[in-house]
Amino acid sequence: MPLRKHNGLGLLLATFLVLGGSAAAQAPATTPSLQELEIADKARIALEKLPYYGPFDLIGFGVQGSTVTLYGWAYQAVNKDEAEDVVKKVPGVTRVVNKIEPLPVSMSDDRIRRAVFAKIYSDDFLQKYGTPILGLNAGRWGRRYWGRGLGAFGGFLGTEPIGNYAIHIIVKGGRVTLYGTVNSDADKIKAGMDARDVFGVLGVDNQLQVVKD
Repeated sequence: MPLRKHNGLGLLLATFLVLGGSAAAQAPATTPSLQELEIADKARIALEKLPYYGPFDLIGFGVQGSTVTLYGWAYQAVNKDEAEDVVKKVPGVTRVVNKIEPLPVSMSDDRIRRAVFAKIYSDDFLQKYGTPILGLNAGRWGRRYWGRGLGAFGGFLGTEPIGNYAIHIIVKGGRVTLYGTVNSDADKIKAGMDARDVFGVLGVDNQLQVVKD
């Protein structure tokens, strides 16, 4: 069962045994030890503090014994190294296997990211899943200007929206994958429709999970 955490920095952390199809996916599930649970909790807290992590990234991890394996995608490539660095410092961790994939630099994918983000978070049905931070000096990235908070990017090129966003948008080669949690099947469907409606999108894999209150 994935563990998800959202906070004011717009973090979405998913803890996976595996990410994608692999031989490990066929292994029977085992009950984690107390040590593994403690490492997982501390690793999650450490990863939540990554200053460059945003809605265009997704980082997951699995714990086996004292080994932590990192998975996912990093829009900001620095997240790959920083995630490994912070997890190495977690008490009890003796080894980190870093399988995070930095997303390739692409002007076309950047345009799609921003267009999908704006489409989803300006949607009357989906606005509730984003709470942008307006008019703040956003840490290391400098100041962002958001207008109405519906996707206007300021600051440096390649920066991400600052705020709390439940839907994460992973783009690679024109293909979009949506991760996160929503409150209803209708919202999941609507988010997928919004992403597909963006010009240039070659396909959408809707991995949003429905968690009903």
